[in-house]
Amino acid sequence: VVANPLAKSHSHISPSMSSWIATSSGIRGLDLNYVTNKSNCGAELYIDRGKDSQEENKIIFDQLKKFQTDIDSKINGFVNWQRLDSRRACRIRIDLPGGYRSPDEEWTEIQEKMINVMNELEEALKPALKALKENT
Repeated sequence: VVANPLAKSHSHISPSMSSWIATSSGIRGLDLNYVTNKSNCGAELYIDRGKDSQEENKIIFDQLKKFQTDIDSKINGFVNWQRLDSRRACRIRIDLPGGYRSPDEEWTEIQEKMINVMNELEEALKPALKALKENT
């Protein structure tokens, strides 16, 4: 089995002690994140334009949600659309089993699955992000 290449947008990012690794989607305040917790991991588009941006973040999320059927159809798994009305930010997330408490021998497979899902997410979001960029 040949490992898939890293998601191109993350290839220049160094690891850190945080539970996520982020890079810009090309639109201010919209980051593509790898996330890892104790028992799960995944990829997400995190929408947060900063302080006092809750309403703007929700508008962006709602604009992207218009593309949900198309985006979901391009992802090999469940896409969790989280508007998070009680919080400032929103996210579009794909969760996978396996996290930092998984046995070391599972880490390579977990990382490959995360890379695959990030590549799927980036590709699926391209038309929606392009439309968003053209309308802002």
